[in-house]
Amino acid sequence: MAIFTGTSPMQFQRTMIFVDGTNPFYRLGAANLVVEHLAAIFHAFSFVSGGRQIIRIYLYTIQEHLDRALERHGSKFTNDVRVVLGYGIPTKDGNIREKAVDALLVADLIYHAASRNYDYAVLVSVDTDFVHAIRRVEDFGCRTSVIGICSDVPDRLIASSDDHSVISREMLINANLAKEATARAP
Repeated sequence: MAIFTGTSPMQFQRTMIFVDGTNPFYRLGAANLVVEHLAAIFHAFSFVSGGRQIIRIYLYTIQEHLDRALERHGSKFTNDVRVVLGYGIPTKDGNIREKAVDALLVADLIYHAASRNYDYAVLVSVDTDFVHAIRRVEDFGCRTSVIGICSDVPDRLIASSDDHSVISREMLINANLAKEATARAP
């Protein structure tokens, strides 16, 4: 006689989340939202991990973008998130250009898949440059998902991943994970 324990086999699978930081930073800004705690978003919506345990969240960006995000969202924004920094290269017009950020994300995505450190990879980005990296992760037997924050996921990313979803502005506000930015927010 089998005894039902209420546990799902999915609970024993591991998820890692890879956040292309600049992408959600711009999307949250365009949606005029402030998010106090980035990791809380991924824990709040069960569809992000498909019921699997989230073992790590990485955020890839440059120091200048991280500083602006912390100023906008607050000092707790990156709690429980491993921040990986690329390089900010000044341009002639006074802006800063990212270097190595996408490469760092892809390197970790592939490394952890090859090392069998996760069963399910979640990419938080709408950048189609990651299409081939997603396919390579699946070559290692891992399942993949792409999440758009305040933005639809492009068809190319949908076609290359197992799952996809959007965390909309309304979802963030209704779940008390975000609030509208005040006029003082940068």
